[in-house]
Amino acid sequence: MNKVPLIILTVSNPAAFSGKGSVIVLEYTDERAAMKAAQKIASETGRSVTVRDENSRVIEMIPAPEIH
Repeated sequence: MNKVPLIILTVSNPAAFSGKGSVIVLEYTDERAAMKAAQKIASETGRSVTVRDENSRVIEMIPAPEIH
């Protein structure tokens, strides 16, 4: 049986909850779907998203969008 690689999205907002911060973690098995979700989460929530592999190596960091 082949093990499916795990892709982990970490969504962070250090200013949430009266300065106490918040973190949301999502798990995917499809890297392409994970990257698409990460872009959408960043753009729609204004939060930064870090995409990591199952060994916690960073695949990509998507910064929170700048507000003008």
